[in-house]
Amino acid sequence: MQKKIRCVVGMSGGVDSAVSTFLMRERGYDVVGCTFRMFDSPGSQKAVADAKQIAEFLGVRHEVVECAADFKEYVMDYFVNSYENGLTPNPCIMCNKFLKFHYLDEVRKKYDADFLVTGHYAKIKRNEADPFSSVELHRAEDKTRDQSYFLYAVDPNILRRAIFPLGGYAKPTVRQIAAQNGIHVAQKSDSQDICFIPDRDYVSFIRRYSTNNSGFESGNIVDRNGIVLGRHKGIVNYTIGQRKGLNLSGGPFFVCAIDAIRNEIVVSHLENLRENVVHLRDVRFLNGEFLGDCQVQVRLCSKRTNASVCKNSEEYFVQLYSPEFGIAKGQHCVFFDDTRVIGGGIIC
Repeated sequence: MQKKIRCVVGMSGGVDSAVSTFLMRERGYDVVGCTFRMFDSPGSQKAVADAKQIAEFLGVRHEVVECAADFKEYVMDYFVNSYENGLTPNPCIMCNKFLKFHYLDEVRKKYDADFLVTGHYAKIKRNEADPFSSVELHRAEDKTRDQSYFLYAVDPNILRRAIFPLGGYAKPTVRQIAAQNGIHVAQKSDSQDICFIPDRDYVSFIRRYSTNNSGFESGNIVDRNGIVLGRHKGIVNYTIGQRKGLNLSGGPFFVCAIDAIRNEIVVSHLENLRENVVHLRDVRFLNGEFLGDCQVQVRLCSKRTNASVCKNSEEYFVQLYSPEFGIAKGQHCVFFDDTRVIGGGIIC
């Protein structure tokens, strides 16, 4: 009798990972469910309980992996430190890069599994004749749910083992599959953008979490020439492109820079906030270095725009064909060739 191919599925307790587990079981895989306990909260406890219930219902093995210490270091500390230093973080990208896929791959090795699986809306294209050779990461069919932007920084060696079963589905279909097959989280609401801040009040979270509260010290609001226009309430309260809450005359003004060293918020009129060159650090490519024309996405909620990836002796940078509004240091610029993810880097 032929041995089943084994996979490890990251189970968050939500409908997406539940349906991913169901689909892999239906496709004949030997499935092991894995849930990460990344921080302690009522929501986190509920997620673990839901994941255990789903695994039991579907008849798959399940284990809980404790990773709170690494989550604190690579995600929560990074998040707070970024805001205190005038940067705009993306904790989901860092969690995927340093935590989720790393731990999932360790569990895969523990169970001698062939693949690791998550409920991300993205696609992996592989050579079926040699499925563990280099693979391509692509956008999901449902572009409104696509999460490939969050995955560009995952180790390519780990992506070679990845399967994303939901890449060809729309969210309503996923909920329908769950409901038709008796999965109790079929109508469970989607997780928040920042899982460890369920009320979305990131400023209050930083105040509670920070060890020095340096980002809450009042300072000057200045124009691009350094002329003082007013006072701010602490740099963590402001983001690039922000207009509300500045309380300045002569506007409208928008935040164009956050200077943590001087504790200053720099503002300008809208016409001065469009940039056509994006400087990058920590650039990584999924299938070898790429230079030239492509499409880029400079933040999660922005549309992709035509650009060219360039390199000089010191750094990679992106030349945008059309100037982009509100480019923020600390955010991620991701490169695409149509649906394929080429790579990306952190805006500096």
